[in-house]
Amino acid sequence: MALAPDFVFDLPLLQAISDWQRGGNSVKRGAALKQACTNANLPINYRESPLVCFRQIALPKGGVWALLGEDNLPEKISSWTLDLVVAKTFKGGVPPQNGGFQGVIFNIHPPAGSVIVNLREVYRDPAFQAALAQHEASIDGYHEGAGRWGDSQSEVVLEIGTVNQQDVFSLGEWSSSPGEIVDMAAVVMHGTEHIPQEERDALLLHAEKAAGPAWLEMEPTKRVLARLKSPAEFLREVKKLQEQAKK
Repeated sequence: MALAPDFVFDLPLLQAISDWQRGGNSVKRGAALKQACTNANLPINYRESPLVCFRQIALPKGGVWALLGEDNLPEKISSWTLDLVVAKTFKGGVPPQNGGFQGVIFNIHPPAGSVIVNLREVYRDPAFQAALAQHEASIDGYHEGAGRWGDSQSEVVLEIGTVNQQDVFSLGEWSSSPGEIVDMAAVVMHGTEHIPQEERDALLLHAEKAAGPAWLEMEPTKRVLARLKSPAEFLREVKKLQEQAKK
């Protein structure tokens, strides 16, 4: 239910929202969306989120260093979601095993003033839906933006300076191959990899379902980060010494 029944969703705001959902240069689109929301004097009920927000990122090597070594990953105006399933499946889910990227899902309680626009709440407003229907023909790229995505991503647009290890909710991991899983299970159960073929085939059926990419639950993720913390601190000190030596 809308909390601001007299608010008018004008065409510039509708265009900025659709452009954001359409994709492209995130810095340019983010600045335009923020400005449009300010110009329209967007009501507070569309500029807050009492719920936790999630964001999936595929971090390259440099990004992993910033997170683990520096405990600080720069952010900006970016897309977050209130739906964990959306975060887990974004861009195909866990990045490819040999692609050079580490999948990370962050979760945060949005700080005061960080919400540019809560699109989930906006899309639930009948006045917004009516405005979209009225101005659809005038919104450039509508069918690639608002017309394509709607509220399918339960999106909240946030302006966040940085995220760090404390904000990590899950890491994307690839399991061993089905054959390796069967070998490990056989050793655990029988003390040897050499087991009857019938039992191996039965184990293989289960292993094929378990093998492949998956997102770790929160507690296993925290344990992995805890194990990495000491090496990261060591590397951070090494980097500082290297930088000092260059001066």
